[in-house]
Amino acid sequence: MAEAPLTERLPRDFGKYRLEKRIATGGMAEVFLAHRLDEPLKPLVIKRILPHLIKSGDFVQMFLDEARIAAQLSHPNVVGILDIGQVEGTYYLAMEYVHGEDIRRIYNRAYKLQRSLPLSHSIRVIADAALGLGHAHKLTDLAGQPLGLVHRDVSPQNILVTYDGEAKVVDFGIAKAANKVAETRAGVLKGKYSYMSPEQALGEGIDHRTDIFALGIILYETTTGTRLFKRENELATLQAIIKCEYLPPSQALQNYPP
Repeated sequence: MAEAPLTERLPRDFGKYRLEKRIATGGMAEVFLAHRLDEPLKPLVIKRILPHLIKSGDFVQMFLDEARIAAQLSHPNVVGILDIGQVEGTYYLAMEYVHGEDIRRIYNRAYKLQRSLPLSHSIRVIADAALGLGHAHKLTDLAGQPLGLVHRDVSPQNILVTYDGEAKVVDFGIAKAANKVAETRAGVLKGKYSYMSPEQALGEGIDHRTDIFALGIILYETTTGTRLFKRENELATLQAIIKCEYLPPSQALQNYPP
């Protein structure tokens, strides 16, 4: 199989797409700003699996299965998957391009300024994200049976806010595959610890309530400017989540509305 190096020259053609620039590289994929060759004025995002993960047949199958399910989602508050394919020996997703930033970057700027985000703004963002997640949680198969789709990785990095103020949940359908690889390769619990539910922290079965729990954490943090469960290390963070040890918002921020 061909393996595209991380130092590849850009821009360059990639199947029916043109990769313009690399936006990010994570533990399982690279993300590129791109466009279709026949639609150069319509930007989109290509998420391409990293070369070493192609060797894991279980990961690839789970990635494709979950991506196909996520591709069925059509909602203004979920970043849409436009295409799933294989090029140059690797697999990719083509996704809707969101002109905006993720909550993490917005929150970090506010944190550096020692300010919390406006309450109305945070509520709007969380409400939008809840609508998108709710749509996914209710997804059924052709027989009308619930698919039980759960994001599993709701976090500030995975909620994008457009410059018009609309929030969109991203990476629906690949979190399960990413978690599977982390468990298989390391043999330990992986993920964004600070946004896990108690069930996740304990390694128990989860459902849609895990996503709702994570949204609550994000609402707390964006309105108080304080991390809810993050502690001095990962173990302490997990213990705080399991025991639900946190500072009430009224104590974290003076004049916090009841």
